[in-house]
Amino acid sequence: MLLLVAAPAHADTHSIGMTLVPIPPGTFEMGVDSTPLPESITKAPKGAGSNRPSYGDYDEVPVHKVTISRGFLIGETEVTIEQYRQFRPDYKGDRYYAPYASGISWDDAEAFCAWLSKKDGKPYRLPTEAEWEYTARADAWGVKNMHTGVSEWCLDWYGPYPADPQKDPVGPEKGIARVIRGGGLDDRTAKNSGEPGERLPGEMAYYRRSANRASMAPSFGDRPDGIGFRVVQAPMPATKPLRYEAPFFQSAVRQQKVAFDKGLTTPYFYKRELFPNLGGRDMHDVGYRIGLAPGLGIAYHNSAVQVLDNGDVIAAYYNTPREEDDADQTILTMRLRYGAEDWDMPEPWPDFADAADAAPVFWNDHGKLWLFWGCPRLLGALPFQYMTSDDNGATWSAVEYPHFTGPVGYYTPQPINSIVRAADGTIYLPVDAKGGTSVIFATSDNGKTWRDTGGRTGGRHTTLEIAKDGALVGWGGKNTNLDGFMPKATSRDGGKTWQLSKTPFKPLGSGQRPSIIRLASGRLFFVADWSQRKVPGPRRDGAFVALSDDDGETWTQRELPGFKTVGYVTATQAPDGMIHMVTSKNQPDYHIELNEAWVLKGGPEAARGRYLMSGRQTFSYANGRKQWEVTLKDGRRVGTETFWALDGKKRWEKVYADSGEWVWRIFDRQGRQTAESRWKGKNLIDAKF
Repeated sequence: MLLLVAAPAHADTHSIGMTLVPIPPGTFEMGVDSTPLPESITKAPKGAGSNRPSYGDYDEVPVHKVTISRGFLIGETEVTIEQYRQFRPDYKGDRYYAPYASGISWDDAEAFCAWLSKKDGKPYRLPTEAEWEYTARADAWGVKNMHTGVSEWCLDWYGPYPADPQKDPVGPEKGIARVIRGGGLDDRTAKNSGEPGERLPGEMAYYRRSANRASMAPSFGDRPDGIGFRVVQAPMPATKPLRYEAPFFQSAVRQQKVAFDKGLTTPYFYKRELFPNLGGRDMHDVGYRIGLAPGLGIAYHNSAVQVLDNGDVIAAYYNTPREEDDADQTILTMRLRYGAEDWDMPEPWPDFADAADAAPVFWNDHGKLWLFWGCPRLLGALPFQYMTSDDNGATWSAVEYPHFTGPVGYYTPQPINSIVRAADGTIYLPVDAKGGTSVIFATSDNGKTWRDTGGRTGGRHTTLEIAKDGALVGWGGKNTNLDGFMPKATSRDGGKTWQLSKTPFKPLGSGQRPSIIRLASGRLFFVADWSQRKVPGPRRDGAFVALSDDDGETWTQRELPGFKTVGYVTATQAPDGMIHMVTSKNQPDYHIELNEAWVLKGGPEAARGRYLMSGRQTFSYANGRKQWEVTLKDGRRVGTETFWALDGKKRWEKVYADSGEWVWRIFDRQGRQTAESRWKGKNLIDAKF
C-alpha cells in the first residue's frame, strides 16, 4: 500500500544533464510484498541456483509502516557514464551496463555526491533505503530503471528491519555493508557478455523486486560488477539511526587473557555437537520464531576454527538455507566460551546480502584475529576480503579488500583453511585457483599490499604449512592425485614454482578437504578422510589423524572413532597443546578435542570436556545495565540464563533442568513473550508461539 500526501511537481534538469524527478511525501508498507510470490518470479532459470522462497527473503520482514515526511528530488535514471566522467575523467565504464555507470563503490558514490553538492551549491546524497523503495513502488512519477539495469547503492548501513512504524528512517548506526537495491549481485552463468538479463541469478525478476535487499562493503568498487547509483537532491534526514545490535557472537565477550596450563600428557579425546537440530521442522516457519537468528540455514560446510587469547574457541562455516552457492548463503559464526561445555547457537554473520558468502578462515596472529572469506559467485569478486579484531572478536575493523602490487592470475574466491607466517614476516594465504590447483597470495607488510606469488599447487583446497627448512609445503586438496595418492607441493621460492611428490595418503574428492598444522612440539598434525567418498570402486569410509616427527616423511596414523567423514575439516592448536577440529558433512557436525598422546596411544572418549568452570558470570553494558547473566556448574549451564537489551528489557531466557532439558523463551521489544521451545541438548523437542 502506498499513500501520497501530494501530487509530484514537474521534473528538473540538472547542470550536468541529470534529470531529477520530484517525489512527494507519503506513507507505505516497507518489506516483502503479499505472499506467496508467483512462480514466474521465484523459479530460477537452469544453472542459476535453486528456486527462490515464495515468502521472500528473511531480511524483507517484518513488513512495517514507513512515512516519508518531506518530498525530495531523485535521479530519473542512474548516473550515466558521461555524467560520472565529469567527476572522474579517467572512468571507462562497462558496455554491458552502458549508458549507466557501474563498478562504483559506495565511497566513490558518496564522493560524487559531495562533488556535485559543492559544484551546484545544493545538497545531493544517495537515497535512503526507504526513499528508494517508496519511489520504486510508484509507477506514475516517471522514475526509470528501478527494476532494470545496474543495482544501486543506498545511503543506509544494512541491518534487520524494526517492527515498529518508522518516520524518515536512515537504517542502523553502523555495520559492515551498505544497502543495495534494484538487483542481486551474483552471476553463475558461463559467459558475462550479451544482452541484459543474462547475468543470473542477479538479474532474475526475484532480485529486481521493490522489496529485495542486497548489500556490500562500501569500499567494494573499481571492479567489473553491476553496482551503480542514482542521486537525491534533499537535505540529510534528521532522523536518529537505529541502535546497532551486535550478534551474540560479539556480545559479553571476556577480555581477560587466559593463563593456559601445560596440558595433559595422558591420552585425551572428546567431541561435542555444534549445531541445533530442529527434528525436521522448517527453519523459516519454526526456527526463526523460537530464537534462532533469521538467515540461519540448514546446511553448514567449509569450516574454520581458532582458539583465542581469552580461552574462547570460535568457529565459522558457510551457511545456506537451501543449496550451496545460492545468493542467500552467508557465513555463520559461533563461540564456545571459556569454561563452558556447550557452544552458543550459530548466527549468520558476516553477510553480504544476495552475494553468496563462502570459505571462512580464522587466524589468530599473536592476539590479532583475522577473518578471511570469499564470494565465489559475485560479479567482480576479488580473491578474498577480510576483517580484523583486537578484542577477541567483540568488535571488528571495516571490511578490507586486497590491494595487489602486480598481476593476478586465475583464482576462485574461496580462501583455504590454513594461513602461515614465514620467518621473514611474510603472510601466506592459500586460495582456490583453477581446476585441481590452488594459488598462494602473500603480503610482506601485514596486509597493506598483497601479491600473487605466481605458481599453482597440485590440488584444489591445498592446506599449507611451512617446512622446518623454510619451504612452503601444500598438502593435497581434492580432485587430483599422483599415481593414486594425494599430492604434496613444495616451493622453495615463495610460491613462484612448485615441485610435486606423493604423500602416503589417498586422494580426496568432492566434499572433502584436509587440514595440516605445525604443533608447538614441532610435529606436523594432519587430519582427513581415508579416501574419496563419491567415486566407484574400493574405498575406505572414515577419517584419521596423523603425526609426523620428520616433517612429513613418515606418519603415525589413528582412525577417528565413529566418523564416516570429516568433510571440510579444519584444525588448530591451543596454547595448552590441545588440538581442536571442527567437521562438516556429518549428521551432526562435531567439535573434536584431542592431544598428541591420544594420536600416539589411542584410548576411549573422555566422559566430559576440560576447563569447565563453576559460578555465576555477569556482563553489563557501558550504561551499567545487565547484558548477560549465566550460572555454570562444571561447565554446564544451570538455573536461568538471561540476555537483556540495552534498554533493560529481557530479550531471551533459557531455563535449565537437571535432566539435560532446557526451555528457551523469546521476548519482543515491549517485553512480551512471543515463543517458548523445549530442548534436549542441541535437539528441539517441541515449540509454541
